[in-house]
Amino acid sequence: MEEIVYMEPRGAFHLGVRGIGLEETSPILHADTLYAALGVAWAMLFGEESLFQNWFVPEPPVLISSAFPFAGPVRFYPRPYLPARVSAPYFPMKEIAFVSEGVLRRMLEGQPLEEGVRIHEGTVWMTREEAETLQDAFGRRDLAGERFWARSRVPRVALDLVTHTSSLWHFGRLVFREAGPRPEARAGLFFRVRYRDPGLVEWFRAAVRLLGDHGVGGDRTAGHGLFSPRFEPAEPLGDPAAPAFVTLSPVYLPRDQIEALLGEAARYGWLTRSGWVGGRLAMPYRRRTLRMLAEGSLLTGDPRGLWGAMVDVTPQETPEPLPHPIYRYGFAFPVGALAASGEPFPERGA
Repeated sequence: MEEIVYMEPRGAFHLGVRGIGLEETSPILHADTLYAALGVAWAMLFGEESLFQNWFVPEPPVLISSAFPFAGPVRFYPRPYLPARVSAPYFPMKEIAFVSEGVLRRMLEGQPLEEGVRIHEGTVWMTREEAETLQDAFGRRDLAGERFWARSRVPRVALDLVTHTSSLWHFGRLVFREAGPRPEARAGLFFRVRYRDPGLVEWFRAAVRLLGDHGVGGDRTAGHGLFSPRFEPAEPLGDPAAPAFVTLSPVYLPRDQIEALLGEAARYGWLTRSGWVGGRLAMPYRRRTLRMLAEGSLLTGDPRGLWGAMVDVTPQETPEPLPHPIYRYGFAFPVGALAASGEPFPERGA
């Protein structure tokens, strides 16, 4: 069973990225962060004993994708590391950061692609049919110049407790276009969930609803990260019998899976994942840093398999022992790719 969870924002998000300070934010809520946040909500609802019996386990009850932007009825995904045959002779593939679900389906099947429509200064690519539905949803004749999400920085001031000296700093926020007059004219984040244990479906949905009120990401005490969830049945992506798959979540690569996943046809990128230890109470410790395969990577395993691992990232040196181990979710969300051969994409643009 698979469904789509829409996270309709009630404000801005701060989804931190590796860098200096809090100036930057990502347009993607990575699956490992989302799974950990859902784990906090799970513990609040069902207790820590259930958390380590049902959630942070070697074979999780659900597989989740990272959360990506949507606008109206159109969902977007990071550009996959797949070959593409585009009719336009000089199509600027390197500039594309996100593709629509319609484009992604064609790429997974190895079908030829038309130039389609590009928005967000040419970084988001969709089919003409999807562009028409987006125009209808938002009541627009033309999508040129339209932006449905944006990253911005807001100034903030810090005061020294002793001298009262002020210093200016900036905070990064991910904001989405406010809902229009039509019910379908919304924009926000969404993720896919694949239930491996049907008995925990309602438990999972309850955790998502609580997370919407609790918030996800940084600066939640100032109202960031709140959302209203909406659940919708999902039509699966890709062919489960394909010879390879594209992952929609970051993947931790155990040693015993390297040969199977990184075959000759594999095309992939890397993410460095770190961050502070979170939970019901804040802790002044950082998780151990991991290198993970990025969303959109093309891997040569069976799409029906369970790939990746739950990784222990407990800090090695702390003044006092932590009350429980710290885990990072590192499982693939595979969608079968028939187009698993050909020239790789150029490097993804910034």
